[in-house]
Amino acid sequence: MLALLGSSLAIGRPQSGAINAVAPPNGGDQSAHHQRIATIRMARSRASNKPSVAELTEKQVTAATTVFYVGHKNNILDSELRKTGENDVMTDTKDPVNHKAQATLGSRCGLSWDDAAVKCGHECVGFCMTGMCFKDLPGCDHNFPSGQCFGVKQGVSDAWCVESSKSIDGPFGAVTDFYDKCICEELVIGTNTPIEELHKPINASKMAPRSPELVQAAMEREKNFPGLPDCTWKPGPGCTNETQYECMAGAKAGQCSADNWYYKANVCTSSCVHTALLAPAPYFAVWRPGPRALPWTDKDIMPHYASKEGSNVKDWVEHFHQPKQILMSTYCKSNQIEFVGVSLFSPAYEVKALRMLESCNKLGVCCKATEMPGDFLGASAPEGSDEFRYRTIALKPVFLLDQLEKTKEPVVFLDVDLEFHKFPDLFLPNSWPEGPRDVALFNFWANETNLTIRHTPNVGSAVAFFNQTYRSKKLLAAWAEAMQYGTNSKAPDDQVLDKLMKEGGWLKRVSVGWLPAAYLRLMPSFYRGVDPVIDHDRGTKPGVAGHSSVKPLLPPVMWTEKVDAAELKKDQEAAGRTFDTAAAVPARSR
Repeated sequence: MLALLGSSLAIGRPQSGAINAVAPPNGGDQSAHHQRIATIRMARSRASNKPSVAELTEKQVTAATTVFYVGHKNNILDSELRKTGENDVMTDTKDPVNHKAQATLGSRCGLSWDDAAVKCGHECVGFCMTGMCFKDLPGCDHNFPSGQCFGVKQGVSDAWCVESSKSIDGPFGAVTDFYDKCICEELVIGTNTPIEELHKPINASKMAPRSPELVQAAMEREKNFPGLPDCTWKPGPGCTNETQYECMAGAKAGQCSADNWYYKANVCTSSCVHTALLAPAPYFAVWRPGPRALPWTDKDIMPHYASKEGSNVKDWVEHFHQPKQILMSTYCKSNQIEFVGVSLFSPAYEVKALRMLESCNKLGVCCKATEMPGDFLGASAPEGSDEFRYRTIALKPVFLLDQLEKTKEPVVFLDVDLEFHKFPDLFLPNSWPEGPRDVALFNFWANETNLTIRHTPNVGSAVAFFNQTYRSKKLLAAWAEAMQYGTNSKAPDDQVLDKLMKEGGWLKRVSVGWLPAAYLRLMPSFYRGVDPVIDHDRGTKPGVAGHSSVKPLLPPVMWTEKVDAAELKKDQEAAGRTFDTAAAVPARSR
């Protein structure tokens, strides 16, 4: 029996024939190329000018909350993190990074944040002749290798296309799908333009011996890309499938360990992973993208797991009205984004939150990390205690409902110990096979061959997408209620969600997408062979010992309500059925 996930090799990497998606078209009519750009710009000028997540956030916070934009080049971030041991990161509540030292890259004039970011014009000097002055813009270089660039995929920012075009042909240009997402005035193909590679299994015993040149190349990759690099040489003595981390520089250089060296800068300042020693990630040749929900009928009901008096989720979100601070990637200033990555963290995890936001900036993703004070749950549950951790995790669905309301966009919950390696296409509109999804989750058993197991979710909530839909919000409300029942507030939140989806029948009430392995690369089982979109904490194995052992409970249904009449009508009409308005007046049953 294979414990299968989304196809790691077939889904995480480009398929044969993908080379056309990597390289821009050769030749062609340049006038048609420029006409396409003009058409895109005209369509955008007619589109509604929705407020950005940054604008909404700044209007929503009070004086108790600091809003800070993480710039594109916080050079002190990595050095500060590497100087801090893991134990220090978990317990030190002092500000680990001097925010004032993270200067912005200047300010420029424009009609909007996107306009100023794309035009890369002159710095603001007192006033702007046209438009207004905008800050926290992407790095500006007037020598555009591709001219002006525009996002041609809904949800991709023009500003990110401009920023990425500057390194598309450089030695560290990793945006292999650039031309799928962007169109530029100039079509540039140089000697370093990436092409589709042939991936073959690696035999560790036949790899080249360790050399200073290979080590130096790995250290360069570590500096320029998120996550830890692969060790590209033959593993030495002491390096096994259980001691896969090798130190490349420092007192322990050349030694392998079962634990990640990343948080041990006092003995190791640079490290890599011997992925060739790990077992290939379990996968099946067919990616199962998840079940679609059937249209509502007039007999469908929504169960609630708390009393009518105690099930007002809006009362629970008061916890999040005055956070300590909100950190955002600069792309949250764009009104072209179509989803928001949201995180919840306490002061001890600020460094990890900043590292995640740095990766968001590199990929053009709007990420918003909300920091709660260490004492927001009261003196009986201080930061660092089990009570603090359990109660904060139990509030995750409430936090997501709050963020859906505040951002007005679909949201993706992200643990703060994650990093982006690629733009997450599956979170964009119209990106799923067979139609949109209300929810997208990482399901370890999605591709199981056994039907019973395959139809029993075993999700991990470190990455969880919730759309701006009725079904999505109803599932979140049910999850929030279930987390308050009995001992569930101390049970793993993802296991409570499993109970609701399978035993509580919610798997049939929402359209669910199962995220492929690339969307949560995990050491060691789901690591080798996975070309990551999202990576877990520099390859560190999840801390199983720190997970709660409390078993989840399926709460009893306290009351039910009918499906909203507008939702019922929409589903009935989409299915080609007539709709009786009088019979579908929203009502609550006993």
